[in-house]
Amino acid sequence: MEFTIRKALPEEAAALSHIAVTAKAHWGYAQEQLELWGREFLMISSNYIREHHVWVACIQLVAVGFSGISIHESEAELDHLWILPAYMGQGIGAQLFLYTAKRIQEMGYPEMVFTSDPHADGFYRKLGAEKIGDYYSVLQNTTLTKFKFTAVSQAEPGA
Repeated sequence: MEFTIRKALPEEAAALSHIAVTAKAHWGYAQEQLELWGREFLMISSNYIREHHVWVACIQLVAVGFSGISIHESEAELDHLWILPAYMGQGIGAQLFLYTAKRIQEMGYPEMVFTSDPHADGFYRKLGAEKIGDYYSVLQNTTLTKFKFTAVSQAEPGA
């Protein structure tokens, strides 16, 4: 599938928030839970886009997914990687993940750390992420897997 990856624009905040909530909803979470999460960690603000590294995957100029990175002193943390359900399983998420890791590596951060929704653990393992622990999320009321991904000589995505 042909798609491009570009930097996100602050005016895309609402569209990116919609992608995050829609992608999370794909896993069958209750509407009440999605509404809470949509006000918390799934809401992407214009300030978040301005202050972090955010990339958007687009098909014919329409955003279908995005990634977001926070830099904490000497560590890069993947805050977001969301793909609209209609585009899951087509390689967009994998290429966006690898693209993000490559950009972060170019900025001097050889690895990313992140927590994963239990439904996405297999996806990240398949891409070569290494489990480094568990994290209990009070907000999500579940244990999430903590991963590390080292972008050592990963192939450049064809985007």
